[in-house]
Amino acid sequence: MIARQLQFDAVKYGILHPNQLGGVAQWSTKDAGIFLTHLVQAGWAKGLKTSIIAFDIAQFFLSLNYSMLTLILRHFGFPDCVVDFFSNYLVGRSTQYSWNSFLSDVCDADVGVEQGSALSPILSVLYIAPLIRIFEHRAQALNLSTSILLFVDDSLLIS
Repeated sequence: MIARQLQFDAVKYGILHPNQLGGVAQWSTKDAGIFLTHLVQAGWAKGLKTSIIAFDIAQFFLSLNYSMLTLILRHFGFPDCVVDFFSNYLVGRSTQYSWNSFLSDVCDADVGVEQGSALSPILSVLYIAPLIRIFEHRAQALNLSTSILLFVDDSLLIS
């Protein structure tokens, strides 16, 4: 429920870049293939050749800086209650189990943004969204005919 609301707001307010295809409902690897095919064929029509570098960001989910994530959420204008929720949700958690008269020891239960979590796709997409905007801005400033296509932690650099 939380992931869907974050995604809805991120799309509604234009936070996500159109080239972020992974981790977003209604966008898929098929869309990435169609986009890539379009770029290659458009280049051919202009007599150009297309070069592609594919890369995977290793340990992406486990490497997210949670302080930075909360700053990014705040920067994008998410309400304080949402930013505070994730500040508390991501780190410093513990749990204790009780069953009838049994009470376990306190255990660390940092949730983080682990791959496979319902929240990991949208939080990861939000985390990397500013980087795409910076990349796009610098490519335009240098008059480079370069795009980046992201599917969460798997990406293509297209020139």
